[in-house]
Amino acid sequence: MKIPALLLLALIASQPAMADGGDASHPMLELATLLPPPPAAGSPQASKDLQAVLAVQRSRTAEEQAAAKADVERSVFRFADVLDPAMQPATLPKTAAFFDLVARLDKTEVAEAKLYWRRARPSVTSSQVHPLAKEKADDWSYPSGHATFAYTTAVLLANMVPEKRTEIFARADLYAQHRIVMGAHYPSDVEAGRLAGTVIGAEVLNRADWHGDYEAARTELRAALHLSAAPAQGT
Repeated sequence: MKIPALLLLALIASQPAMADGGDASHPMLELATLLPPPPAAGSPQASKDLQAVLAVQRSRTAEEQAAAKADVERSVFRFADVLDPAMQPATLPKTAAFFDLVARLDKTEVAEAKLYWRRARPSVTSSQVHPLAKEKADDWSYPSGHATFAYTTAVLLANMVPEKRTEIFARADLYAQHRIVMGAHYPSDVEAGRLAGTVIGAEVLNRADWHGDYEAARTELRAALHLSAAPAQGT
């Protein structure tokens, strides 16, 4: 499922333009046409996916479980540990508002893809899976919405604060991995979320109607992190 950057750009360019206004209530991409299908039920790939979930379940520590439960929250402020632990919504209202809009957009995009594939959660497929939280009965598994949010957020944050690009994407990886720790998703769900989030993040960056809110959040966040208004060339 690794997709070269040029192919990603081609996939994005093939999508119809979104109406002005940055509306997060309607899909602007058709993820079902961009993502590969999940492993077929009963296939060797599906069995491998399940075994990976069970392996993580057997090895997860109390600390990992607590961290995974904390990352159930879909918020840009889950990335504060790699940006600035003092980050708070009250002091970064433009940043909070922009990423709340991003979270709503992600949910809208992912909801259609989940309905298209209707892949059952690991705990539905196997009674051996013991999730750390109960999921909604009608919320399907593929792609992972939390993983999608993690990588959409990472793409946008890494463009706002390229000085922290490595740390931001490492945090997204951990946030996404926590969905497997939770027993909520298969690795292939998370990988699909990585791809979906990357495409959505790139699309937001390319949309003129999102530019104003993005720039306002970027300016506010960089000031709060005591960084120059614009990163140095080549950062």
